[in-house]
Amino acid sequence: MTVTVKTLAQAAGVSRGTVDRVLHNRGSVKKELELKIRTLAKELGYVPNRGGRAVASIKDRYKIGIMLPSIGNAFFEGVIEGIDKAIEEYKELGVEVIVKKVQGYNEEVHLGAIEELKRSGCAALCLATIDTPKVADKINECQKLGIKIILVNSDVHNTNKICYVGSDYIKAGKTCAGLLSLISKQPKLDILVVTGSKLMCGHRQRIEGFKEELEALKVDFNICAQIESNDSDITAQIETSKYLKEHKNINCVYVTGAGVQGVGAAIIATNRQDIIGIAFDDIYTTVEMVRAGIFKFVVCQQPDRQGYHAVKRAYQLLSGTVNEQIMTDFYTDTIIKIASNIGK
Repeated sequence: MTVTVKTLAQAAGVSRGTVDRVLHNRGSVKKELELKIRTLAKELGYVPNRGGRAVASIKDRYKIGIMLPSIGNAFFEGVIEGIDKAIEEYKELGVEVIVKKVQGYNEEVHLGAIEELKRSGCAALCLATIDTPKVADKINECQKLGIKIILVNSDVHNTNKICYVGSDYIKAGKTCAGLLSLISKQPKLDILVVTGSKLMCGHRQRIEGFKEELEALKVDFNICAQIESNDSDITAQIETSKYLKEHKNINCVYVTGAGVQGVGAAIIATNRQDIIGIAFDDIYTTVEMVRAGIFKFVVCQQPDRQGYHAVKRAYQLLSGTVNEQIMTDFYTDTIIKIASNIGK
């Protein structure tokens, strides 16, 4: 016998509306009654009829807009894989996803992409964008229009977002500092920081956490310089080469964004074995650098889960299966990879 919402309602002695609220996490049901209904659902073998729900709600197209600074940045290929997985899973429920890809961190480009998604009629926006006052204002403008806002991969301050999906970058930076303190044999660390963009909150937080932990561990260190690559390997190589030539005391290069291949090429060109390279993310341009010992380790952040859970949460909000007041941030795991396990 097929167990339906009506069956559960009869077994629990409640209305179908009450059962529906419990099964879709809409609240307004006493804890004891909620437990009773969930227990009955499990014991009776209730299976949600997702196809039926799709037919019933097909008139309500759940249009989700996603913006990623993914052009020229291989990291976001993993995020897109997660998005594609979610699209495949939720398309039968009437979900439509528009992905807007941009290059770099130009404020006007990001503002234009968000405006384009807003004008396309998206009911929810999943945004990986820069942390500037103008972008925050644009996000809040969208929120006032009733658009659900989820920030992905990097946070933006002073916004009325519903939740954030991505890495804990302070923790990631501290992880790098802790590992560095374990492997370094230098009496003092003279560090060159190569970041993607100071406009990205995540990039700044990686530096913040890194410095905080080195100080907490009482490591003798100095940040010699901090340069921006705009996630370009060419820029990263040129700028890193310049600083390594001018500052022979630099013995560590900490890369907080893309551009790892360019930084690695600059380190190789010095023919020095004492420079410790640190980077993030298990992408194809980084794997061989780690295996060759140019970078000692990388800290990874599960990009596929970021893409998948951003779409999932947007659907949950639009369909009403989860109330936005109880929607919490979703942090991916902080994973350490070395030559022994990278690329696997």
